[in-house]
Amino acid sequence: MAMLDAVGQQPRPVGRLAAGDGEALDVFGAAMVVKAEPRLSGFFLGEHLVPPGFGVPPHVHAEDEEVFYVLEGELTVFDGTAETRLGAGGSATLPAGSRHGFRNATAAVVRFLVMACPGVQSLEMFRHFDRAARAAPGGLTPPEIVAICARHGVSMG
Repeated sequence: MAMLDAVGQQPRPVGRLAAGDGEALDVFGAAMVVKAEPRLSGFFLGEHLVPPGFGVPPHVHAEDEEVFYVLEGELTVFDGTAETRLGAGGSATLPAGSRHGFRNATAAVVRFLVMACPGVQSLEMFRHFDRAARAAPGGLTPPEIVAICARHGVSMG
């Protein structure tokens, strides 16, 4: 006989992913591995490997709250008025509606966790980038990137 939770529904199963496991996405040359899917867990969690020189320009998420947690390397996070360099163990909390971006200004790969809540739009945007880039061998144009962002609740600039 199955146990029921407090509201009389079947509890969700415990999820487990080993190191390296998860849905692999390519976000413009920066690998991302999905560790938690928002439709199952209520938030998005991805492990992001950002090569030297990679950056995401200032943008605003309409719905998603984000948290970056640096595992290895040094990530520069900015909000349009100030920059902060975060080393391993450092984090940045980015409320929905806040203007922010990041870059790897070092010579080494930066590995960090990105969490978004509720995260559905963020994950679908990353998936859209991955699919669109595979379909466009010459790469996506800036207007195409901006349109994908807008479709998923993100405004650039």
